[in-house]
Amino acid sequence: MFRLLLVIIVLVVGYDAVVHQGAYTREAWNSIVRLTDSSVEGAKQLGGRVRDDARPGGN
Repeated sequence: MFRLLLVIIVLVVGYDAVVHQGAYTREAWNSIVRLTDSSVEGAKQLGGRVRDDARPGGN
């Protein structure tokens, strides 16, 4: 099952690269990167707030 899915993904990415010059693949990748960056920034901010609240005189 995994091999079939991998073959389908390779065909779709290859088709996009040849026919659309990678436009759809590039946009999908950029969306994933933005989502990941947003998640990382949110986790950093949350971690900072938790550390500040954990300090004895932090408030």
